[in-house]
Amino acid sequence: MDIIKLEASRLKGAAAVVAAAFFHYPMMRFYFPNEARRKRWLPWYMKNTLKCAMHYGEVSTTADGSGIMFVLPPGHTRLTDLEYIQHGFLLTPFVVGFKNYAWNSQCEKFVADTQEQLMKDRAHYYLWGLVADPNAQRKGVGTALLKTLTDKADAENMPVYLETHEEKNVTYYERFGFKLIHSATIPKHGLDIWCMVRE
Repeated sequence: MDIIKLEASRLKGAAAVVAAAFFHYPMMRFYFPNEARRKRWLPWYMKNTLKCAMHYGEVSTTADGSGIMFVLPPGHTRLTDLEYIQHGFLLTPFVVGFKNYAWNSQCEKFVADTQEQLMKDRAHYYLWGLVADPNAQRKGVGTALLKTLTDKADAENMPVYLETHEEKNVTYYERFGFKLIHSATIPKHGLDIWCMVRE
């Protein structure tokens, strides 16, 4: 299965795949509790996320576009508010609502702070997202994408960190050498998080 770097011309299609894969993901349901608004705005949200990843890290895709992986590199695994704004997130408070935006910001800060605390300034890759089109799951798409990252990390003797908000994903990533190092519930919001590292 050929894995290539995502080109800007394919950004919109890639965002649609990521949005479809994450449509029922706990964090996205929390950000967009109204299903109709989630359907409308999640592709926009994911397009901006991928723009950030393309600028500061790398976005990989299968040749047919059925799988997407976005990764941030050692030394830049946490983005600032300004960096998010510069790549399309300026309108987020208006899209999700100001109250939801405040809650979302609290959750994002908790997730980012947790990564920093667990990795303790250790250089590492951050596996920000790995998805397969819902119609292409269980066909080796995720495995092929992930192998490109783990091979690169192994060659550099570099750990890879990720977090997930779905417990079922823990077993999936354990197949690739990731180990669960922490789990928590985000205060006030009841969102669970599982943190994993592949040494």
